[in-house]
Amino acid sequence: MLRPLRERLRDEAPLLAIFSIMRSVEAVEIIALAGFDAVILDMEHGPYGIDELGGLILAARARGIYPIVRVARNEASLIGAALDAGAAGILVPQIGTVAEARMAVSAARFAPDGTRGANSWVRAADYGGAPDWFGRANAEAAIILMIEGKAGLANLAEIIAVPGLDGVFLGPVDLSHALGVPGQIDHPSVLDRMRAVIAEARMRGLSAAVFAPAIAGARGWLAEGATLVAVGVETGHLRSALLQVNAAVRAPA
Repeated sequence: MLRPLRERLRDEAPLLAIFSIMRSVEAVEIIALAGFDAVILDMEHGPYGIDELGGLILAARARGIYPIVRVARNEASLIGAALDAGAAGILVPQIGTVAEARMAVSAARFAPDGTRGANSWVRAADYGGAPDWFGRANAEAAIILMIEGKAGLANLAEIIAVPGLDGVFLGPVDLSHALGVPGQIDHPSVLDRMRAVIAEARMRGLSAAVFAPAIAGARGWLAEGATLVAVGVETGHLRSALLQVNAAVRAPA
């Protein structure tokens, strides 16, 4: 039985995740069997929608890892639907202002803490209709906001002060574009800003999450205090593994 993600994010032990865009139950299961703590089901870049989300979430939970959903955009109906489908937590992309942050957090919480549409006959509530589920859902579902541009960096102090927020997630690829060094995720200007955000989030008692496409980067961010690191995308890992197999088989004896 998984502990609530909101609670788990407060632990010192970090979480390792992988982004998934393949719309594949098998891929989710393999990520879990490989020992990762979470899978981030990517509805911003993956070719699927809410209709396909349920099976992927069930696969993650059946294999004992957290299903975190990155919604396509900061929209209340998308956030609520992903949580109703059983997501343990939500990533909301492209947060740049405190108003956007408040809107996202509110959409993930039932009244009196927010404005999430109330229905206790959904998968997340075990279809039971129990009136006490709303309070438990507020206590258990995590909401993490993605800081990916100049506005988010400029307004960080106000964003991370929003009540009910559990963490911030740094997207270095988008940040590199915003900081004028497109694609250079190891550029000093990108690394310095990311380190500053991690330090400020941790000081406020929030989780600090980072995307790192390579092993060395992931290890580096764990050493810097990141509490959740997403180590690349499953499509990239699959391609890399197959290239290695192909090269090894074709190599001269």
